[in-house]
Amino acid sequence: MFGGIQEELAALGDLRGKVSGRLRINAAENPAYYLIYPKVRSFLTQFSEVDVEILISNSWSDIVAQGFDFGVRPLGDVAQDMVAVPISGERAMCVVVAPDYLTRHGQPETPSELAQHRCIVPAFNAFNRLDDWEFFQNGQIHRVRVLASLTFNSTALVKTAALDGLGLTWLPHYAVADELASGALVELFSHECAVYPPMALYYPPNRHKTQAAEALIEWLKIEKVV
Repeated sequence: MFGGIQEELAALGDLRGKVSGRLRINAAENPAYYLIYPKVRSFLTQFSEVDVEILISNSWSDIVAQGFDFGVRPLGDVAQDMVAVPISGERAMCVVVAPDYLTRHGQPETPSELAQHRCIVPAFNAFNRLDDWEFFQNGQIHRVRVLASLTFNSTALVKTAALDGLGLTWLPHYAVADELASGALVELFSHECAVYPPMALYYPPNRHKTQAAEALIEWLKIEKVV
């Protein structure tokens, strides 16, 4: 009932010709921080009467049952009955490490040698962690199971631990681009990085889209992502 009231209020705003109302987005931490927030920040300067709520969840969520207008997940993971709008290009993963770690422990020469190093493992939740790191070798995906010296379900903590020289980690390139550019982190095996489908904004096709929702969809489309 509350969701219906919210939609009716938003529809009234549309009748007044105003781009206004509340938009609720469910996203995992990486896309929320690196893909959604930078565009929402500029979106709100243009549409100041829109309220945006971004709730981070690294686990799968039923956006309809939980009252979200949009979800954000990899394009290949979006259900077929949803409308999906790409909001990024293909996503390259990379193994990164602080120079100090390499000075103290040496540099692995091949991805397989990662199993002998201290690794910082990102986790979605208590039951699902990314300890099988994938590489593209000789036209095929090659997986390396690493031993987790540290595990976090927060990219911010994973990256902080890597910057502190506590181990190597495996993250999307866009999440560590600034640190690679500054030299705070270095990338290993760049010629063998795995590349995954774009991230997508998705929503149910039968839900009424307000002017605010339409405006946000256009703002987040891939051509607007830096």
